[in-house]
This record gives sequence, structure tokens and C-alpha cells, in this order.
Amino acid sequence: MQVVFNIVITVLVFGLLILSHEAGHFFTAIWAKIKVHEFSIGMGPAIYKRDGKLCRFSIRALPIGGYVQMEGEDGDSDDENSFTKKPKWKRFLVLVMGAAMNILMGFILICCINATMEAYHTTVVAQFDDDAVSVADGLQVGDKIVSIDGYRIFSFMDISYALSKDSKAEDFDITVQRDGEKVQLNDVHFPKVETENYGSFHDIDFKVFGKKRTIFSLLEFSAGYTVSVSRSIYSFVGSIFTFEADLNQVSGPVGTAQIIGESATTGGLISLLLVVAMISINLGIMNLLPFPALDGGRILLLLIEAIRRKPLNPKIETALNGVGLVLLMGLMLLVTFKDIIGLF
Repeated sequence: MQVVFNIVITVLVFGLLILSHEAGHFFTAIWAKIKVHEFSIGMGPAIYKRDGKLCRFSIRALPIGGYVQMEGEDGDSDDENSFTKKPKWKRFLVLVMGAAMNILMGFILICCINATMEAYHTTVVAQFDDDAVSVADGLQVGDKIVSIDGYRIFSFMDISYALSKDSKAEDFDITVQRDGEKVQLNDVHFPKVETENYGSFHDIDFKVFGKKRTIFSLLEFSAGYTVSVSRSIYSFVGSIFTFEADLNQVSGPVGTAQIIGESATTGGLISLLLVVAMISINLGIMNLLPFPALDGGRILLLLIEAIRRKPLNPKIETALNGVGLVLLMGLMLLVTFKDIIGLF
């Protein structure tokens, strides 16, 4: 029954995230007066179709994506309402609004979660745990954490990420603001925790001061949290190219379904909403990466067109997107295989 529940809740979550993403593209395209042929949730064979006033709406069998099919999007068109005939700034908005909607959804969910809290974390050390080890290396009460191993700290989540992104690290170089001056602390140690599901990470052995909840602190903390998640994604992607990433932290559809199911079952509504918010932000940020077949890749091609002052050959653009799609599907199969192996 748990497997069935995981599948159902995951399909619903993915469907919601895909709907918000494609809605961003769709409504911006309608605003830009671009002819839309189809709004699809899911990929593969259609299980439901309906012709509406604006376009055809469909639900397809595989909940791994979706699309908004626009006139002239994948080739030249003489229609004045085609995608290619619109000004570049309007095309840019159409392309970017899918990811923007996912990030906005994540931000809204985080606001809803944080609205239940009485105060919000700062980055200023308030007190140390009884078994703290970082205090012996120079960290003091009142220190404001500025950076950890060169990673700029803007929020408490940045501290968590900086201490967890390199599980093999033995110590950290920390810059703090103390009495109005920046102080460099070298070789600061933190307790190392070993877990079965999440591997090893360094634990934060101190507590920070809180900031009382107001509408402004709620929005500030939620925006900071969203930005921190976004930064951590780009940092992780960068670490892949420098061969420093722990690929065990990458999950495919199977691993994601397990995480969603466990959050809904054991963590309750708040835990589930947090997971959905994280996935939504991840989806938005990853879609902005300049890789063929992603929105970011298409934005890059649009910028190249703007620099060249003439459109790219449609055949070249189609070929690049096709290769990118094949590579993405191959990556998805690899991480799915890893997830399945991890279940046994």
C-alpha cells in the first residue's frame, strides 16, 4: 500500500508542478498574442483531450513533463501571431515565465510554512550546545557568520548547506563579523553525523538568535530561504563539473517519489509542503540552466540570435534541442536505475 500511496501522491505533486510551469508559459504566450495549439500536462500518448477556445488541452500518460505548443516555436512560420514573429523581449518572457512560476510557487509554499513559526533564524551565534566543538576553535557567542570556506552566508540555510556540501571535509575556514570587524577563523571543527538515508554531514553545534515574526520578517526570511535553495542548486551543479559533487544526493523519479511519500506519511502536511517547495524551486532553477531542450537553453539561443541580429537556422536549433532531450532522458534513466538499486 505504501508503494501505491507514494505513486499517487507523487503523480499529484508532479502534476501540480508541471501545471504551474506550463501555465507560466501559456498565459504569457496568450498575453503576447502568440497562437497556442496545445497545452499538455504529461508526455506520451494522450489519455484526455479537449478543444477549448484558446487551444487544445490534453493530459498525457507519462507525468514527467508537459508542453505548450506554440505556432512557429520549432520552425519558421509566416503567421504574424507565431512565436518567431514576436519581439525578442516577449519571447524571452514566454520562455522564462515557466521557471519563474515554479520558483514563485516554492516561495509561496515557504511563506505558508514559515507563517506557522513564531520567530526566524538569523546568522548570529546565540549559544553553544553542551557538546559543542566549534567553540574550542574560536567561534564565539555574538559572531555573525559571514562565509564558510568562501561560500557567502546570507541566511541560516546557507550555513547548513555550506557545512553539508562536502561530507569529506574535516574542518572549515569561517569568516565572522565580531564587534564590527571581520575575523578569520581557520580549521573550525563541527561534529560529524553518519545517517543511513542521507549519508554523512557536519552538524551545527550552536543555536542562533531569532527574529520575531512580522509580515516583513516573514517575507524577508522566506525570500532568503528561496534564494539560498537556488544558490545551493547552482553550487551543486558547478561542483559536478569540478568532480566534487556527491552524486548520491541526486534523485530520479523513484527516489523523489520515495521522499515525497515518506514526507507525507511521517512528517505530515508541513513536511510535505516543504518537500514540494524544494522540488518546485529545483525544477525552476534547473530549467534555467543553459542546456539544450531546457528553457535556459532556448533563452541562450535567443540571446545568440539577438547578438547575431538574425535568427538561427531552425534545423540547427531543432537538432540541438533533440540532442539535449536525448541526453536528459539518458540522465533520467541513469538516476532512476541508481534509485532502484538503492531500494535493495
